Amino acid sequence: MEQTEPANTIGTADTTGTADADDVPPRSFRVRGLVVLLPCLAVLGVSFWLSPEPGGVGTHEQLGLSTCGTLVDYGWPCPGCGLTTAFSAMAHGQVAAAFGAQSAGPVLFVVVVLLAVAAMLELVTGHDHLRRFRPGWWCVWAPVLITLIGWGVKAYLGWQAGVYPLH
Repeated sequence: MEQTEPANTIGTADTTGTADADDVPPRSFRVRGLVVLLPCLAVLGVSFWLSPEPGGVGTHEQLGLSTCGTLVDYGWPCPGCGLTTAFSAMAHGQVAAAFGAQSAGPVLFVVVVLLAVAAMLELVTGHDHLRRFRPGWWCVWAPVLITLIGWGVKAYLGWQAGVYPLH
């Protein structure tokens, strides 16, 4: 019977380029949880603090921002028109008003809430709870695509109802 010697693993590096979640210290997950949680809480807090405008746009003006230039100049909403109102309506439990303001808003609001919950769990436990939201190109393109679809729906429904164009 042949005996094989065990492989020498001292000083060898992981050549796959991936690290197991067990290899990362809990402190790293807690720091990442805090870094993700703070902006989520800021967005949710401001959303709750604002009062949603009944017209579906203009809630952002409560923050001192100007009226949407696209809406004023061209009579059509920009892709972001209604998102602040939708977030504020969702924070106040007005789901129908949120969908009316910008149909992408409630979807994105739920994503922010889910991220906040996962980040809070990661902060408290030190475990990798944000792995389901692993950053990649989809993290950039999915919200953009959702917002563009919501914008198209808002513009189309507004055109059908005679709301757009404003001039």
